[in-house]
Amino acid sequence: MAKKKTTKNDTVQKEVKLNTPFHHSFWRSNLIAAISLFVVAIALYAYSTTFDYVLDDQIVLTNNNFTKKGFDGIYDIMTKESFVGRFGEQKNLVTGARYRPLSIVTFAIEHQFFGANQAVSHTINVLLYALLGLLLFRVFSLFFPQTNNKGWYLSLPFLAALLFVVHPVHTEVVANVKGRDEIMTLLGALGALYCTYKFVFTKKYLFLFFSFCTFFLALLSKENALTFLAVIPLSLYFFTKTSFKNIIVSLIPLFIAAIAYLSIRYLVIGYFLSSDGAPITDIMNNPFYGLSMNEKFATIFYTLGLYIKLLFFPHPLTHDYYPYQIPIINWGDVRAILPLILHIGLGVIAVLGLKKKSILSYGILVYFATLSIVSNLPFTVGAFMNERFLFMPSIGFCLILAWLLVEKLPIFFKNNFIKNGQVANYIGLGFLGIFLLGFTFKTIDRVPDWKNRMTLNLSGVAASPNSARANCFLGTAIFETEYKPSNDNAQKKELIKEVAYFIDRALEIHPNYGSALIMHSGVVAEEYKYDRDLKKLLDEFYFILTKKSNIPFIGEYLAYLSNRADKNQLSSFAYKIGYQYFAETKKDYNNAIKYLNYGLQAAPNDRTLNQSMGNIYQLLGDNQKAATYLSKVSN
Repeated sequence: MAKKKTTKNDTVQKEVKLNTPFHHSFWRSNLIAAISLFVVAIALYAYSTTFDYVLDDQIVLTNNNFTKKGFDGIYDIMTKESFVGRFGEQKNLVTGARYRPLSIVTFAIEHQFFGANQAVSHTINVLLYALLGLLLFRVFSLFFPQTNNKGWYLSLPFLAALLFVVHPVHTEVVANVKGRDEIMTLLGALGALYCTYKFVFTKKYLFLFFSFCTFFLALLSKENALTFLAVIPLSLYFFTKTSFKNIIVSLIPLFIAAIAYLSIRYLVIGYFLSSDGAPITDIMNNPFYGLSMNEKFATIFYTLGLYIKLLFFPHPLTHDYYPYQIPIINWGDVRAILPLILHIGLGVIAVLGLKKKSILSYGILVYFATLSIVSNLPFTVGAFMNERFLFMPSIGFCLILAWLLVEKLPIFFKNNFIKNGQVANYIGLGFLGIFLLGFTFKTIDRVPDWKNRMTLNLSGVAASPNSARANCFLGTAIFETEYKPSNDNAQKKELIKEVAYFIDRALEIHPNYGSALIMHSGVVAEEYKYDRDLKKLLDEFYFILTKKSNIPFIGEYLAYLSNRADKNQLSSFAYKIGYQYFAETKKDYNNAIKYLNYGLQAAPNDRTLNQSMGNIYQLLGDNQKAATYLSKVSN
């Protein structure tokens, strides 16, 4: 049989088929591109598989009682607020509490099979991130079907996905096991976008069911996925010719998933933003507490400017932007005014590009939409800013950057400076190469900081010297990982000085910082072992208790001292803190009685202490106890 001759029309038809968004041979046609993205992601983060658990891993994994139960803990994880497994009860630590069970469920499954195995946890994170890079490449390929004009390595979908994979601001999400919630959320949200896109092209309603499932799973990972209720219709508008009716139909399963998630969240937590309307007053969980509206919004726009700076120039990187690494500023500060002008300008560009469906407009709108929920503008999120908050928004940035450097910059140079189009293309690729190499080297440099508690906190203080939390965490890490295990007294004396330096620095930044005050009580108790200066110890205890009254360690140490310390000094301290401060100044009679009792344990017949106790019980109306103490005075 004669071989059928291939006509020019057959070739055109074949090319059109390959360039449609859902041709069956996509992965076969883009195998090298897919392998390249996957290998780059693995290579950048492979070292992290040797790392310890750090930072918030204790909340969701190492010290989470539900996670440790394996399969048996999954029901509790799904039906309780996400901090309950760590603290044993629901605590209103941050606005709106937290309900992000899905990633914690994966930790429970891990624990069932492998126990607390850091290598397994980190390996899963790296693999999920590599898969995310592939999914992002696939989604970008829906927007920009590849033609034969350029090789895969020059295609916009590949380069935009590659920029995302190598971007250094993602190191916190990938190298910190807890960051899995961010990866899973974006996987689910992009999966919903893909399924919705496929429904528009195939008109098969099964894909709407798939979009519901993937979006619901994304929400169970983290509520940030809600922003894709804007991103998905924007994507359909910009990159398809589908009707407004189809866009509305495609949104129905997404809104059902959102309503289902929010309803479950409300039933589990009991409220949306606050349980009783009372503000969170701890600035470590609400850094804007006590600020004027002027200061709050000026500071927020300062952080929004820092976000854009980090996207272009991700240095220095830190896990800690707590008070007061981010300074409190007002609208008289250029650091607030310039970001405001910049964001207004970007907003105008985005709106003007809507009708033309420009890629620049789309990227800006995606960036704004995905950052909005963590921007502190609609509501506070418990921190000034965090690099992980850029995980979703960086999609819009990477797409814009790739488009500008590969598509627009060469045209600009060709039209204005260079007539040779090939040379103009090389210039654009040269700038892109600078970004890719810079991002890659910075990621390689940043990843080792997450190796363990000490490396992370050392890098944190180096990058965030004005953060009370960073200084406190480093002091605590030195105390627990170096000071306590040491048996060398000379070394311990030097180490406790180092610990004291960082704790004192934390208290200098934030004098009422509870965690630093607790650590300070432990530090001065350790120093007392070496210098035996009881007056100094008791003076420090007095300072601490006037800042934070509920520190069990101080009570335990005073009980220890009552049988060993100078009775006169301990009695004077008990009177000063118990009666003069808690009883007379604070009218806090419970604490007054508690600390007076420590003095009475050392000196049960002390007339001043007994008189003070008698006076307090008279005020409380307990005449019998008052008489008991006052009788010792008359005797």
